[in-house]
Amino acid sequence: MSRLLRYITYSMGNFANTIAYQVFGNRIQFYYVDVLGLSAATAGIIWTIYGLWNAINDPLMGQLSDRTRTPMGRRVPYVVFGAVPLGLSFFFLWTPPGQSPWLLAAYFLIILFIFDTLYSLTIIAYNSLFPEVAPNLRERINLSATREVLATIALLLSFILAPILAETVGYIWMGAIMGTLVGVGYLIAMIGVREAPVQHDGQQVHLLTALRITLASRPFRWFIGANIAKEYVWLALAAMLPFWRKYALGIQGPIEVAGIRLSAGDAEAILLGVPILLTIPMLLAWRPLVTRIGPRRAWMITSLCFIPGFVMMMLATDFVSGLMGTLLVVPGLAGSMLMPFPLISEVIDDDAARHGVRREGIFFGMNGGITKLAFSAQGVLFASVLSLAGYVAGSDLQTPGAIWGIRFLIGGTTIIAALIIVFCMWKYPLERAPKAALAPERVVS
Repeated sequence: MSRLLRYITYSMGNFANTIAYQVFGNRIQFYYVDVLGLSAATAGIIWTIYGLWNAINDPLMGQLSDRTRTPMGRRVPYVVFGAVPLGLSFFFLWTPPGQSPWLLAAYFLIILFIFDTLYSLTIIAYNSLFPEVAPNLRERINLSATREVLATIALLLSFILAPILAETVGYIWMGAIMGTLVGVGYLIAMIGVREAPVQHDGQQVHLLTALRITLASRPFRWFIGANIAKEYVWLALAAMLPFWRKYALGIQGPIEVAGIRLSAGDAEAILLGVPILLTIPMLLAWRPLVTRIGPRRAWMITSLCFIPGFVMMMLATDFVSGLMGTLLVVPGLAGSMLMPFPLISEVIDDDAARHGVRREGIFFGMNGGITKLAFSAQGVLFASVLSLAGYVAGSDLQTPGAIWGIRFLIGGTTIIAALIIVFCMWKYPLERAPKAALAPERVVS
């Protein structure tokens, strides 16, 4: 299999991951709170518990894959056999048994735990293959760009197709269609992937020791700070977009733009779908810059590019000004997609050079678990800000205070997160890929 074809098929896993993660992040709170009537406070509590579970769940799954030994390898079995159950659990997110508040809350919590456990098991095993598929910095940048082009296509489906499907055929069918794409994408990703034999098998350590080693890595600590902030930006945009469109922009029914009549769902799809489409050429534009100056400095530059767009989104009052705001965040979106994987691979290489053993699973697991604390941050801010601002769940009319709460969540908090990324990358100690990363230690055929 050629390198390009291997990159494309492997990147289908990121396509599947993006569908699962972004449709979930974009629609699930809106579905349970605004459509089904679950209170914002209850949803925030559940979201916080979910984020805390991630902090435990992901490192466990990473350590599990590091210590797994099968003829198929350490990671591949979890992706191959986890793909279909993950797709099914995604579907069941959208099939609550009734609208009783207690039953709805209990179902939401249980299905979140099932979905997230399967999601973590599959995505961490998949992501842990990244440094092996691309063993040096240049290949990692190229593979990261390929992954994110396919992720952008998945984002378009998430932010354009999913809202349209939810409006036209309902959330259950939307869940079925998107869940199928998730399962199939992960299965395609494993075509042609062959893991290299594990070396230095006796040097694997127990979970607590692995956690201590991971957290002792200074590059990892600064990377994870930036990645939490990046994750929060995406979560806040996805979760708040339906509220922002409906209340801040006042789009609650059909509107007319340049003589074209758009439904509320169509307008929401365009508001983020067009900017996401433009991230493809922007990814290709950033790629040579990253190769030249390195992902650390490039991430600082691209994060600052977020700020004008977030200011415009916070102040927007109609479809046109809202679209201007989302268009202005395109450079930041593309940069935040491209940078993390080359950087965490550099962190893993640095750890391998220091300790003589590769621990992709625990590093990606810790990254996934700690980064998803952004879910808790978003849940706490969502619940506290909207509750204090006077938001009324299920009502089409909100007070000016509630609307400004929505504006602050989608624009103000994201500006703060962008500045946190800049600070963490300023402190990040690795300037370029270590020599170990340039040597093809492990190659996937």
